[in-house]
Amino acid sequence: MEAAVPFFKIKDSEPIVIILSGTSGAGKDSVIKELLKRDDYQFHFVVTCNTRKIRPGEVDGVDYHFISRDQFQTMIENEEMVEYSQVYDDYKGVPKFEMEKGLADNHDVLLRLDIQGTEKVKKVYPDAISIFIVPPDPQTWYDRLINRGSDSESELCHRIETAKYEMKTIPNFDYLVINDDLQTTTDKVLSIIQAEHCRTTRTKILVE
Repeated sequence: MEAAVPFFKIKDSEPIVIILSGTSGAGKDSVIKELLKRDDYQFHFVVTCNTRKIRPGEVDGVDYHFISRDQFQTMIENEEMVEYSQVYDDYKGVPKFEMEKGLADNHDVLLRLDIQGTEKVKKVYPDAISIFIVPPDPQTWYDRLINRGSDSESELCHRIETAKYEMKTIPNFDYLVINDDLQTTTDKVLSIIQAEHCRTTRTKILVE
């Protein structure tokens, strides 16, 4: 008599919420753009709302949803934000509709957030993974900030002090990736995401 073949089903991993954070000038935006170019992986990038002035080269609805403070306040009152905060003299936040759309489409949801935003989103989505991006050395990082040409001297000093605080919070993140080469960094981030999908807490075997 032949032995019965065990019956099992594979329950695929649910979409993952992925948070990319890091200091100003660490290269978060560049990494995200590279991830979104990948043909073998489909993400939903959450476009956050921001009340600051649009910078040269930025596109409304692509880099951020650039809205007025009055519009932002209305969204807060209507509970349309997952999280929000004041950064420098402006406000930014994660709109609920962006999160809901990505998860409903069964796509991994990719966010670019600061330290406070990461903490707040992880309270709402505790299974989210957080990745902190850092430049390879202080001089490279400083040169990136200078080359932006968008900050005054006082703003630059403020960013440096903020970065010191942010780097002290790195142990609170799940992963740390050093951005010394854009393609290598992007590959590392993608490898982290793929490995997370293989966790037994996400992809499961159901045996009957």
